[in-house]
Amino acid sequence: MRTLVILLLGASVGAAALGAIWATHGSEQQELEVRVSVERHQDGRVEIGLQQRDDDGAWDETQRPHYRFLAANAESGTVRYSSPVTFDLVTRAERITEAYRVRLAEAGRQRGAYFVRRFHQDDELTSLAPVLCLVDPNESVLGAICDGIGETFPAGVDVITSDDYNAIADELERRLLAGEVSQVMATSYQTLQTAVLARDHILENNPELPWTWIHYWFDPVDPRLPGDDDLFCVVSHGGRDFFWGLASETATFAAAALGINLRAASYGDVSEQADAIRQCVEDGAVSIATTLVSPDELAPAIAEARASGIPVLSFNSGAEAAGQVGSSFHIGLNDRRAGEIAGERFNEIGVAGTILCVVHEANNVGLQERCAGLASTYANGDVETQHYTAREAADAVLERYAEGDIAAVMALSDSVGVRILVEQWPDPQIPLATFGFNLGFAKWVEEGKILFAIYDHPLVQSYLSVMGALLIDRMKLDPVTLFNGMTMLIDPQIADAEQMRRVTNALIPQEIQDRYLSGGEDGNEDTK
Repeated sequence: MRTLVILLLGASVGAAALGAIWATHGSEQQELEVRVSVERHQDGRVEIGLQQRDDDGAWDETQRPHYRFLAANAESGTVRYSSPVTFDLVTRAERITEAYRVRLAEAGRQRGAYFVRRFHQDDELTSLAPVLCLVDPNESVLGAICDGIGETFPAGVDVITSDDYNAIADELERRLLAGEVSQVMATSYQTLQTAVLARDHILENNPELPWTWIHYWFDPVDPRLPGDDDLFCVVSHGGRDFFWGLASETATFAAAALGINLRAASYGDVSEQADAIRQCVEDGAVSIATTLVSPDELAPAIAEARASGIPVLSFNSGAEAAGQVGSSFHIGLNDRRAGEIAGERFNEIGVAGTILCVVHEANNVGLQERCAGLASTYANGDVETQHYTAREAADAVLERYAEGDIAAVMALSDSVGVRILVEQWPDPQIPLATFGFNLGFAKWVEEGKILFAIYDHPLVQSYLSVMGALLIDRMKLDPVTLFNGMTMLIDPQIADAEQMRRVTNALIPQEIQDRYLSGGEDGNEDTK
């Protein structure tokens, strides 16, 4: 039976490194500061040069262009140009990689000192064998750990950088038999397993040999930036409405903040959405985020992405189906719970009779969940679900309401809610609640023209989907296996008149609030 102790050293750096290292260098200005040197020679010629300021603030050696002299008899008033001078500009990606290397080296120094305290406290330090450090060339930056160990471990460190695992096993077996290794540090799962099997083989056949500890550095997330050409895709359903307009803008902001190459688009037809996923696969995307408006229709395209080695996450609709279609994890609103709290609020405010639940995307499983949740908690009548497109919803709802048996309407998007309200302006008669948020809703809920609104958080869902797309690309483990189709569901919130009043008042300058809303000597308690 094999016995193995693995030190998950990377846990202290890996999860934090992505945020800490990026935060350290996220806002640095990539500016190049230079100065010009001018020197007049005895023969009257003028020579020019340029210097670049380095990160420490010192000026580097003067760079001299090939054509750099102004003749002593040069005609005045005429501009002369030197030949070009090339300077190196350190990019953000290079700075992040260097910061990561520095952190790894410091962790290695700590490990080297720990090895002495933990395993060699009673040994003669001058007679120790070196630590053998195994570095996968695909993760060569992890060699910085070995450098750090070599600085604090008395016998130093020997490094093998190779992905020829048979050669690694041969060398490790030789060193174990010769007593030429005190500890082994592996920097990838492949080198770890190679070392463990080689060590156990030697001990099984040579039980008189001392035990050799094998340690493993593991960073679950690679904190280095992806390549400039790495394509990240966010593919969603939905048309030109408030929700997807905000979602699209937010995805763009997130990509800019993260510094990634993003392709984001929404499609009104599910087949077009599936085609967009396939196009991302064909174009070599490194990860894909998609909504699951119709899981059965999108599943084949998602399977093709996964078969090509591209990780996929899902967001918005389809939480229940995320694991089944192979999504790494899912981010979205808890649609079922959102419908449930809507039903509870209708009960609280005394609505009685049939509630019309307006589904504006017929195949959207998330919207169906909202209506089902509403029906499960609403106690004072039935819930009638109708499918209308966003454009026809207002006329269709007014026509249905005119039949006289509808007590209230539940719109499932802000665009539909606005259309229904505006169609009745300025004196709306239909008791209306809606999903979504905008400043108009804030005022209309406050004024009682809308019963309440439920936040559906397009900003949060969209921003996190872009971050999630980056995360699953940077993962060193299979994200589907690791996350196991987990769901991250936003707990829905109801915005009533009081909350909306706080939202709108927060946008009013404080001095204007003090003047008109404070209820003071010159103000009024209520403002209409």
